[in-house]
Formats: sequence, C-alpha cells, structure tokens
Amino acid sequence: MVDLVKSVTDAFPSDRKSFDSIIMISNSVKKIRQIHAVIPSDVDRTILTSKSRVIESFADDEITVEMMDESLSSMGLQVLSQLHDMILQAIGEGRIARGEKILVILAEPIDGVFSVDTTMLSANRFASLATEINVELEVLTKAMQLARHIGSRGREGHSVGALFAIGSLPKLRKYSTPLVLNPFKGHDADKKSILFDENHETLAEFAWLDGAIFFNKDGVASDAGRYIQVPAGTQPKYGEGGRHLAARAISQLAECAAICVSSSGKITLYVNGRERYKVRLN
Repeated sequence: MVDLVKSVTDAFPSDRKSFDSIIMISNSVKKIRQIHAVIPSDVDRTILTSKSRVIESFADDEITVEMMDESLSSMGLQVLSQLHDMILQAIGEGRIARGEKILVILAEPIDGVFSVDTTMLSANRFASLATEINVELEVLTKAMQLARHIGSRGREGHSVGALFAIGSLPKLRKYSTPLVLNPFKGHDADKKSILFDENHETLAEFAWLDGAIFFNKDGVASDAGRYIQVPAGTQPKYGEGGRHLAARAISQLAECAAICVSSSGKITLYVNGRERYKVRLN
C-alpha cells in the first residue's frame, strides 16, 4: 500500500524546493485534504477530480479542485495518457514552462507519486496542430489564452460563449456572411493582434458578439460578427450546440482552426473538421 502522504512529504526536503508545481488527481476528499496539508505553501498546485461531490466538498474551503471531463474510474490505466496530454497542453498554452519539474500524485485508480521533467517531453500537441494549419505556435497558444480569458470571466457577471477562427481570410469569408458592420476595419494591425495581451480585453468584447471573429494566420483580427454558413444536411454530434456545429463546419470548410467557448465553461478546438482539444474551466 502506497503511503501518499509520506511520499509527498519525502519529496520536499525542508532545505530546498524540489518541484515547481504539483498535479493531483483524486476522487477522495480525505486524500486531497491530507495531501494538501503537507504541500509547501509556495508550490503551485492543480487538483483534479471527476466527481462533482468532491468539488462541492471544497466549496467553502481554501482548496481549489477542478473538474475533469472523463471519469477516473472508467479511464483505468489510461489516466497516465490523459495526464501526459494535460501536461503537454498546459505547456502549449503557456501555463507550464518547458523545463519545470512537476510532482504528480495519483490517488485513483492508481495510487502513486512520480516526477515529470518537462524538458523530456518532446511531442507538443499544439506545435503539431499549428504546423497542420500553417500558423505560428504563438498565435495558436495566444488564441487559447484569449479563450480562457473569455470563458473564465464571462461578461457582466454572466457566463457567455464565443467563437473565433484562425486561417486564410478569403476562405473564412467565403463560407460566412456579416451580421454587423466590421468593427476592425481601418484600425492598425498592432491594435488587432492576438499576440499582445493588452488587446485581449478588446478582442473579447467583439468575440462576444453574435457570430464569429476571424483572425488571419499572423493572429491579426479581421472581422467580427460573421455568420457561419453550415452546409445543409450537416448534423450536430452528440452534445454539440449550434456554436460547436458552426466551429466544426468552418474548420473543415476553410481548412483552419476554430475555437468554441461555451457558456457552460468548455473550450473546444477544431482543426480541419475534427475536435482536437477540449478543456473544462469550471
């Protein structure tokens, strides 16, 4: 039987900081509390669960627990593959720096503690997706950053959805029609670039309009409020709403990347008509 508390305690000698961050995956409220108590206060931590009751248990607590999309009990050993993808995605989005050392704690369905040196992770999902659609990795990662900004903050205290696409503007415009006058027309590229964080609040305001916001392959916003022309007969997949259907359609028609932010707190990335990445923010 693995003594998780002792293993975590041993991983942090009192004279030095052994790890940059911790990722814990568990459906046990008791284990989460026990582990949280022995983690040094200056170490970043991400705690994940697949049970809503676990999150509810910490509603009035200082411990923050996030929901996973898939059930831990159904994943079995595949939790290791899921963890690998999560770390790569976090690197691609810039939430984890390459070179960080991470302590991973599993409390279900496997009990164990192991370290991950991110310098050894060579396959970056976002890098391969960026290559697939011929855009710079920074453009794609900044788009995901904008999506997180929109999904986590909402608007005027309310959760909202948004849709934006990155690709060839002639193709994007070919399969869409304007719903409003283009608010980006006539403004300098620097003021419309997704690469600059100071532009994200403005871009978010336009992304919340009905319709989609388009970016060229350099990450410069070109159009907002575009209605996607979903081909007749295209059927939504299970769980897809209209915005997801439009994102999937434009990603296939325009051979581009489309990012859908749902009002329920999910971000879904489509590339060339396929769902390639999904994350839940709450």
